[in-house]
Amino acid sequence: MAIRCIENMKNNASQFIKQIAWDQLKLANRATLEPFQLELEGTDTVLYCREIARIMPGKRLVAFGSWDDKSVVAKLFYEPRKALRHQMRDARGIKALLASGVLTPPIYFQGRSKDKRIQVLIFEHIHGRSLDNAWQEKNNLEEINALMHAVIIELATQHVLGILQHDLHFKNFIIRKKNIFMLDGGDIDIFVRPLTKKESLDNLGLFFAQFGMGTETLQSELFLTYARSRGWLVKDRDLALLKNKVNSWQQHRLSEFKKKLMRNCSAFVRLDSYNTVTMYDRDYESSELLACLKNPDVIFSANDTEILKDGRSATVAKVYLDGRAMVMKRYNVKDSKHWLRRCLRPTRAATGWRLAQCLRLMGIATAKPVAFVEKSFLGLRGRSYLLMDYVHGKHLGEYIADHRQDSDAIADIAQKVISLFESLAQMRITHGDLKMTNILVENHKPIFIDLDGMQEHSTSWLFKRTLRREISRFMMNWRDMPTVTAIFQPLIKEMYQRLGV
Repeated sequence: MAIRCIENMKNNASQFIKQIAWDQLKLANRATLEPFQLELEGTDTVLYCREIARIMPGKRLVAFGSWDDKSVVAKLFYEPRKALRHQMRDARGIKALLASGVLTPPIYFQGRSKDKRIQVLIFEHIHGRSLDNAWQEKNNLEEINALMHAVIIELATQHVLGILQHDLHFKNFIIRKKNIFMLDGGDIDIFVRPLTKKESLDNLGLFFAQFGMGTETLQSELFLTYARSRGWLVKDRDLALLKNKVNSWQQHRLSEFKKKLMRNCSAFVRLDSYNTVTMYDRDYESSELLACLKNPDVIFSANDTEILKDGRSATVAKVYLDGRAMVMKRYNVKDSKHWLRRCLRPTRAATGWRLAQCLRLMGIATAKPVAFVEKSFLGLRGRSYLLMDYVHGKHLGEYIADHRQDSDAIADIAQKVISLFESLAQMRITHGDLKMTNILVENHKPIFIDLDGMQEHSTSWLFKRTLRREISRFMMNWRDMPTVTAIFQPLIKEMYQRLGV
């Protein structure tokens, strides 16, 4: 949630924005933190923070604001006994990048607050688009191809300069016109020599691991561009080593990510009470969201709520929170026998939250999970709730019916659907209920919904058998549409060959 803008900040900020203290910052989150000002040691200029970009409660935050008549980004560190170390490490990395000639926002101020309890870094605000936004908003890989090649050349240049970024992720690249800026100096090593091939391939593996499933061709093209930039002669063993590095980093990222899904971290919040567990995404944090999660049943009877499904096992509603359309799914307990079967198992809401988060991390399109709530009695689980972003689109059957006169459009969406299936299969996961209504099409891209029956398979033979059954179930959707069946069949055959099924 973006904090509201304060007009005429330069002239009237002190009228509207209160001075903040360390003890207030330490307890603050997005839902409670208002625009604030901070007096700095050694200067008469005041830092005004109007919008929170990121916050890790009790530790640090990043805010947009103004200082000394400049538009700035401020990093505040306030974790006891660690704030100074983190501030100095971040500043040291930024200064090393600047000394190497890498584009990065310059530091305007490095110091602390007047009360000496908050460590502060103030940077120039580079107005541009993050690589993460560009990647998430792309319609296809071709659309972003040129940008990714420019980024990989920038990465090759940094490796030649001996710069090794250990926290190499898309949000740390800002694109402004034709320039690529690097953010965050908190985890950077600078060597007096170019990175070795082994070091470079490992760092490239980390970068490519964030592309997700189904991007292997793009990765290969980018590696060739990288190799040409470094003057390397590419050998088969280099390609094999890079592939192993990508796979290793993907598994590492997924493993580390799973550890965060049920606890407090920079991305998620966990709230526990004697009979309720709540998890939610920090980016959606607001007083309205928190009120909804405290009593989720209320929203089903709100005036602007639309009931999409009212079944015995689940009730699904389209709801509005903070002016944003979402879907709330309530998993009902049908009777005492049903409760006994499920009370010791993870709730369906918690499972849906975990699987959807993991799929999205690996680049597999599904509705974004916002929060889940599970109720219990004496440790025995009962009713649960899953809140997700609403997907604006039609289901696959409706989409194909709308384009029945356009065979090229049907062939295009069929190819995308099979690619989606294949990406899921590479993780050895099956959906469990491949009805055409469980695949929505938004902006000509297929998206999985309804993950209740999704299974992660530990053995290859069981996975292959289940996948074939699942695809057979999917093809039943088109038994009365021979033209559509004829389009899907060769694509499925090719997928089986690639997967060795």
